[in-house]
Amino acid sequence: MAHRTAIQTTIPLSAVAENLWVTAQPLRFLGLEVGTRMTIVRLGSGDLVLISPVRLVEGDRPSLDRLGTVAHLVAPNLFHHMFMTQAQALYPQAKTWGVAGLAQKRPDLRLDGLVDRAGCLEEVLEYQPVDGFAALMPQGICLANETVFFHRPSRTLIVTDIAFNFDETSSLGMQLAARVLGSYQALRPTLMEKWGTRNKAEVEASLRKVLAWDFDRVILTHGSIVERDGKAALREGYEWFLGRSPS
Repeated sequence: MAHRTAIQTTIPLSAVAENLWVTAQPLRFLGLEVGTRMTIVRLGSGDLVLISPVRLVEGDRPSLDRLGTVAHLVAPNLFHHMFMTQAQALYPQAKTWGVAGLAQKRPDLRLDGLVDRAGCLEEVLEYQPVDGFAALMPQGICLANETVFFHRPSRTLIVTDIAFNFDETSSLGMQLAARVLGSYQALRPTLMEKWGTRNKAEVEASLRKVLAWDFDRVILTHGSIVERDGKAALREGYEWFLGRSPS
């Protein structure tokens, strides 16, 4: 009789602050190892929010279920929906949140709500769309329609693709690319976003709202987490992006 191989847990969780965790996985984009990171927030009710889910399998459930009840799955922009199907299969009772345009891009994906306007979950996790942000990609200019999050208790900003922070911990290829694209050891977008974004006034207006939050740490989906002075670093990064201060 054939023996079924047990599926091992693939997501080591790292505590960032109280009720806040991350897990990272390899991910290649345009031939480069950019990595990807999921953020897990536990709300006051004990419900969990998974922001930008990574690839999940059945063996990952014990690690997550020990933290609380997975109640919210969030695709925070038009790019980070790749592993949402697996997350929904693992947690079919969870509510899936997306951004404007995702339903048209992924008609196969069940969406229960949108985070396309400012809001808050249980007075713990605030969110704010960043309008006008885009990237110059091989297929042309692509809008991101990103929504960013603020974990109020830990003063942590959570972003996906509006900023990166590649450094010496990145692969050699990614370090070289980041130097060329202007995002090496700097909390900011790359030249792909700087060249691709046509409506920088919309981005600036959104960034003013983001910078009004009292955050210090910044969790990024791609690149190293900024543990302190994140607001100053993000403001400086967007001075470069906009050619002027967004504050």
